[in-house]
Amino acid sequence: MNNSSDKIRAIYKSRSTLLELLDAQGYDVEDYVEFSLNEVDAMFNNDQLDMLLTHKDNGKKTYIKYYTNGGQLHVRKMTEMIDELYNIENVLNKDDDFIIIYEDDPNDTVVTNLKYLYDNEGIFIVVHNIKRLQFNILEHSLVPESRKLNAIETDDLMKKYNLSKLSQLPEVSRFDPQSLAMCLRPGQVCEYKRQSNTAITTNYYRVCV
Repeated sequence: MNNSSDKIRAIYKSRSTLLELLDAQGYDVEDYVEFSLNEVDAMFNNDQLDMLLTHKDNGKKTYIKYYTNGGQLHVRKMTEMIDELYNIENVLNKDDDFIIIYEDDPNDTVVTNLKYLYDNEGIFIVVHNIKRLQFNILEHSLVPESRKLNAIETDDLMKKYNLSKLSQLPEVSRFDPQSLAMCLRPGQVCEYKRQSNTAITTNYYRVCV
C-alpha cells in the first residue's frame, strides 16, 4: 500500500466498515460518521484516526487504534499500547475491546501473545488486516447470518441439548474472519443460520476458542 492516495482510501473504507460493524453491535457511532475522504486524510496526517466507542445499552467500550504507519506490529509495541490504554490513562478495562488496524495479518508471535493476554490477563484484542475491512464480511452472500448469544441464551442452549460444558459444542476460532468482525471472545457462543436448498433455515452453534 505504497501509494498515499490508495492508503487513505483504504483507511477511509476500513473506518466506514468498522463503524457499520460496531453500529450493528449496538455501539454509538454518531461522533465518527459523516467524515469525508479529505477529513480522514487530515486525521491520518495528524495521527488522529483512533476512535473510542461506547455501547448504547451496557456502557462497554471499544477502542480502535490505527497502526498503519508502515511499521511492524510486534509484541513490544502492543505492550506499550496496552500499558497506555489500560494502566496509565485507564481508558479501557478488561470488559472492553481493543481493536488494532494493521496493514497485514499478525505474525505467529503476535497471535501467540494475543492468546496469552486473554488467557492470563483477560485483555481482549482484535487485530484486523486493513485489506479485509474493504467490505463488510457479514453482508457477504456466502457468509451465514450470525449473532452472539448472551449468558441466558447460552444457559438455555446448554439445557436444551443436555450439555454439561461448552467444550461439547463444535468450535470456531477467535481468529476466523467472521469471528473477528463480531469481536467474538473465547467462551462466547455464536448462533449461525444455515439456509438449505429448500429455503428452510436451521440454526447451528459454535463456541469460540
